[in-house]
Amino acid sequence: MRRIKRTTRRVGALAVLGFLLTMGVTPAQAGPVNFEKETHFRCYTISTQTPQPAQTVTLSDEFLQNVTLTIDEPLQFCAPTSKNGLPILAPEEHLTMYGAAAELTPHLRVFTQDQFGPRTLEAVGARVLLVPTQKLVGGLGFPTRLNHYWCYDVTGAPVDTTVTLADQFGSDTVQVEQPEYFCNPVEKVHNGVTTRIKERQVHLTCYDIKAPQRTEATSLGVMNQFESDAFTITSWDILCEPAQKLGFEPIS
Repeated sequence: MRRIKRTTRRVGALAVLGFLLTMGVTPAQAGPVNFEKETHFRCYTISTQTPQPAQTVTLSDEFLQNVTLTIDEPLQFCAPTSKNGLPILAPEEHLTMYGAAAELTPHLRVFTQDQFGPRTLEAVGARVLLVPTQKLVGGLGFPTRLNHYWCYDVTGAPVDTTVTLADQFGSDTVQVEQPEYFCNPVEKVHNGVTTRIKERQVHLTCYDIKAPQRTEATSLGVMNQFESDAFTITSWDILCEPAQKLGFEPIS
């Protein structure tokens, strides 16, 4: 069940979309994404955390440019997960989800591919920002090679398949259902510091997952560019798959 508020705010006319309207579908990105070697993430709802002052960021990706937003409380914590027994190659890579809504006009048709196959998605607006985060236990360092991601609310055909996920919080066999978000690598400006994109070709597609839920709460210390905090997480919500964007076009 989606827990993110769908409020958006209008942004000005954007040169990138004007370019799309004249040029149509973007060309495929250079170089394939190795889905087995990139990190998969299972995202857990943050039930308690320390309130933080709202912060301002400016975001630019392939769909929207130079959008200034206010970021406040964290929503979900995303842990690296093994899918169907594959190893976790970068156990330090975690992400924290924050609300980051912006209107996308016109909507976009996005052509993408992941381990579930080729997909056609309709992106209707930006919703959340995923921020690289260090988990402050277990001797793991900060994830220096991990992108920030700006994620767009999408619709598309459900996957309707079963996978087994195993991470530091447990192992579950889950049903993968409809796509929830498509996430672009994003450049972020915060407090005058620009964080550039690390791996431009690596995107994420996040899917709703269903199965009996865990009931125990887990607390952990975290640190990212916005905060150092202690999160308490409970139930999981979505699976974010590494994906490759093959192209996109405006929907008239």
